[in-house]
Amino acid sequence: MTAAEVVRSVYAAINARDHRAFELLADDFEWHEPERSLLGGSHSGAAEARHALEAQLEVFDEFHIEPEELHERGDRVAVRVRQRARGGASGAEVEIRIGHLWTVRDGRVTRLEVFAAREDARRAVEAAAD
Repeated sequence: MTAAEVVRSVYAAINARDHRAFELLADDFEWHEPERSLLGGSHSGAAEARHALEAQLEVFDEFHIEPEELHERGDRVAVRVRQRARGGASGAEVEIRIGHLWTVRDGRVTRLEVFAAREDARRAVEAAAD
């Protein structure tokens, strides 16, 4: 599988609330979110990432991540993402557009960096290729 195929598999599994998404994470997986986001800060290890994502999914009756555009450079994949959710208790609908930068090695995800500005993920992947 290419890095982009692995990333697409992670999104598909998350959208299906399928725990197989976590099998694609390396044991030493690192996840970095902007400080002001719902899951702000860093999450180390596949187990911590799983706990954080499951806690987020519990809050929402509906949660969907749509990868709108992928740019693959070697083992890194920048993704423009549209994320939609509906709160379980409130029913409030939320939509955000952000950027994800994934690093994939040997068919497993080793890192995810989330950017508030979608274009920053693509800039980061292009800068790494130079």
